[in-house]
Amino acid sequence: MKHKSVADSAYEILIKHKKPLHYRQITKELTKIRPLKVKEPYYAVNASMSGDKRFMRIKRGVWGLVKWQYKDANIKYSLTSYCLKDGTMFLTSYMKPFFPKEGNAVEITFIDKEGNEIEAMVNNELNCLVGLKEWYEKKKLKVNDIIFVGLIDYDRKRYFLVTEDETKVEPQEDLSEKIFKILQEAGHSLTYKEICEGVLEVEVNEENLFSKYIDNILRKDFRFTEEKEEMWGLFDWLSEIKKLQLRLINSENSECLKKLLQKVFEFLGFETSIILEGEASFILAKALLDYKTYNLIVDAKLSDKKSEKIQKYEHWNELSKVKEETKSDYSVIISPDFDYDKLSRKTDKNKVILFELRWLCDLIEEHDKLPFSLSNLESIFLADNSIENNIFQLFEKRKILYNKIKLINIIINLLHENSGKKLYLNVESLTKIINQKTDAYIGFKRVQEHEVEEITKIFSLEPFNIIQKTEMGSVILNFKPELAKERLNKVIGEIF
Repeated sequence: MKHKSVADSAYEILIKHKKPLHYRQITKELTKIRPLKVKEPYYAVNASMSGDKRFMRIKRGVWGLVKWQYKDANIKYSLTSYCLKDGTMFLTSYMKPFFPKEGNAVEITFIDKEGNEIEAMVNNELNCLVGLKEWYEKKKLKVNDIIFVGLIDYDRKRYFLVTEDETKVEPQEDLSEKIFKILQEAGHSLTYKEICEGVLEVEVNEENLFSKYIDNILRKDFRFTEEKEEMWGLFDWLSEIKKLQLRLINSENSECLKKLLQKVFEFLGFETSIILEGEASFILAKALLDYKTYNLIVDAKLSDKKSEKIQKYEHWNELSKVKEETKSDYSVIISPDFDYDKLSRKTDKNKVILFELRWLCDLIEEHDKLPFSLSNLESIFLADNSIENNIFQLFEKRKILYNKIKLINIIINLLHENSGKKLYLNVESLTKIINQKTDAYIGFKRVQEHEVEEITKIFSLEPFNIIQKTEMGSVILNFKPELAKERLNKVIGEIF
């Protein structure tokens, strides 16, 4: 070890850590192994790396190995028989800007994945690079094989050279497992950059050769899910409803979608069964109510290409026949998207409802928070407005309900805050304070006195008895907030 140069020792430290390090950290690691008999060891280490072709400055003060950066080789080139025979590479229009233009013959250096240097020449007169025959033979390249070139340092005329096989870090199945283990060990979602760095075991600064490769694995392997932009987690971490939503969105075919839709309608409270008619099958969804019983006949339709809208439907006659035989009230076709102009004549004639999958995903998400009644769900299918408008109105009614629940919580907290101040609040003053604090309550609108009056009246009566209204009209709290909420939950639990 004592015969090794400072640069050699720094090289081994970087290999051990598998990531770029600041020269001060490299120096500290190096002095643990061997003493540096110089006045300024930090300067000596930094200078030794700057003069060695194996090292590359990643950013100010931070050094990595040139061979790590081969992932930045992103200029694609397909080899011809002439290239292999003569050891050349033609300077295509997209390659020219990366290579020296001055002089007819300019020496350049390529670095391959192993860190080996290949001396080559830019021949501007012949419009090609020469001197690569030995490397081609070493890599056993054939006609139409792909290689990638990348710029390291234009001024120093240094470049990467990588075969297509070398860009494939490891078999896709193994890489999927590696990504899975990285997320599993983290126990929480990670950024795409963090996943790349975990897989490649080196710091990733910008888009590199493997970006699309790893992105493709994340998107195609159903074990992974993009929780929000550029943040990835495991599918198993999601709630059952979120899993169902994603399975709906990623359905591979109409039959798969139909099986999931049957689960969705059962989750919404319908009783379901499958009805066969010729070669077609449909979901019969029954809303069994005492006096508002209604039935739906549902079919699923996916386009052959996911990006395309549904432009035609093959089972109009079967759908109409099943609707009549089952005495169903509504017939519904569910799909990610429709070409409404091309389908409108048939849907009007057959009185069929077109239902977009995204609306259904929104519906089950909201239903999971607080279930809709089956009679409320029927309002979606009524023909007064479009389906989208009907869902919007249903959600708006739900929002009013949520606001009332929020209002109860706000009133309890405000009464508690004011109890120690001996400020006795009536309905009018309580309303004013609530409206002064609306900015503190996200998504909460201004309230009217009659709304506050209604809440205080309900919750001052048995069985709640959480709030008390005095003879002077003051509103006071009968319990501490946590006990008030506990009582409220207990009463609701007892009632239901």
